[in-house]
Amino acid sequence: MSQVFVIGIGGTGMRCIEAFTHLCAIGMFDKTDVHLLALDTDKDNGNFTRLKNLKEAYIKTKGVNKKQFAWENTFFSANLNYYQFSPDYSRLSSFNALYNYGDTKFSNPEKAAIADLLFTDNAKDFDLKHGYRAQTHLGSLLMYHSILDDVKMNDHSDLRKFIQELINACASGHPKVFILGSVFGGTGASSIPIIPKAIKKAASLISDATDIERNAYFGATLLTSYFSFPLPNDAEKAKQKVIAASDKFALNSQAAMMFYEADETVKKTYQKFYMMGTETLSWQPGKIKDKTITGGEGQENDSHYIELLAAFAAWHFFNSVEEGSDPANPSLSGLEDLKNEKRVEYLYRTFNENGKIDFTDFVGSEKKEELAKKIGLFTAMSYLVLLDNYNFFEQAQAGGLKKVKIDGYEDIDQEEVRNLKKYMSLYHFGVENGTIKDGWLRQVHRSAGGGDKFLLHPDIFGCDSIREFEKFNFNDTLFQKGSDFEKHKFKTGLMSNIIDKFYGGFIKASEPESITNKNEKLIKRTYDTLCQLYEF
Repeated sequence: MSQVFVIGIGGTGMRCIEAFTHLCAIGMFDKTDVHLLALDTDKDNGNFTRLKNLKEAYIKTKGVNKKQFAWENTFFSANLNYYQFSPDYSRLSSFNALYNYGDTKFSNPEKAAIADLLFTDNAKDFDLKHGYRAQTHLGSLLMYHSILDDVKMNDHSDLRKFIQELINACASGHPKVFILGSVFGGTGASSIPIIPKAIKKAASLISDATDIERNAYFGATLLTSYFSFPLPNDAEKAKQKVIAASDKFALNSQAAMMFYEADETVKKTYQKFYMMGTETLSWQPGKIKDKTITGGEGQENDSHYIELLAAFAAWHFFNSVEEGSDPANPSLSGLEDLKNEKRVEYLYRTFNENGKIDFTDFVGSEKKEELAKKIGLFTAMSYLVLLDNYNFFEQAQAGGLKKVKIDGYEDIDQEEVRNLKKYMSLYHFGVENGTIKDGWLRQVHRSAGGGDKFLLHPDIFGCDSIREFEKFNFNDTLFQKGSDFEKHKFKTGLMSNIIDKFYGGFIKASEPESITNKNEKLIKRTYDTLCQLYEF
């Protein structure tokens, strides 16, 4: 059993954690305890809310009010431990209010003069509840002290629990911590440089015998600009005082890269940086296209393939060797050597020049079949879960079809089945007021350019109604024509259909003995059946 620690910061970080959670669901983190910390100043952010709904569905799929375990060779194999932290700016919502700037000008004019030197009047007075709005110098200061204050004042906070788990892991080994966020915006850009130092200091407040920075390995994304949104008008600027503008994202990214290359503190605390971004900022993820949304529930941006790449950067980091060099890529150093030499390794990934995104682009050639198998079969299972003409998990709960008897699942927890359906709707598609609502997979496909540009068969993404989904033959139209995995399909025959073929395979599959929870047992048996049908 392994443990990994993931921290997602800011709006982009929330969407990166969303992608990471889907990697856990498809089975890319077998036999792993995942400690996942969502850190954002904007607790009402739409992407933050979507992530909370996703993690809740994941955890309840594995078991409602039951002890949860990590498995292997199944879906939802990782054991997900979720924590969240948001600095409380509900009462003191500006720098001036937090640091009592008005009184400080009289009681300690020297401190006030330093604040005047570092921050503009607008920066000192804008509302912090929607984030740091590209004011990284201000955000780093506020986030660092918010983390320490929370640990000092709240013995039972999620943040303290996360750090305690990291302390425990340091006592028995060298845990790996990966930070997901952008370098061009506000909260993520502010927090990535200071997170290792803040966690080290916070850990010392809990247990002075632990040196997190010495024992743990740290990696992070340096996610540069990859989207845009409408520029704020004069009225919005006047109202908000400080507001991020996407036309400055490229410049912000360039300045950030210069900082990470030069800063000695960063080099001492991080071992690997994964640099990524897109050539243009043409993609607009927001639901509302005619005005700038600074935060809150209205800011629920669509997902992008670059966030999936960031999640796989975490996957690569967690699979990095500690000592020596990487056998799969001898040019990459082990984490221990990088730490001892106070050296940071920068990693890049380029896509094929034809514009298509393939499995190899995320995991390399050695693991491409594993990824194709897991995301392909998970997508196939989504049809069995979401569509009424299959409705397999509810049918199993009822004892099977009239002509096919399935014993042993009648007492399966109905809430766990409902949450599996909820999860799949967030992953693939849902139905809202009779229309299809795109889930994460369809959003990512669209961000990649649509058509045959992303991993699976383009016809999967061409269904726009329930009727089209119900008629779609996912049994033999799962992988793209001409791809390495086109051969992975199964035939139904003249006298059978998909569900008959699936039931036939399911009856033959043995029931897993090690798994006790009925819903997870059914998921594992479904996984094994799909592996057999698609010949993986």
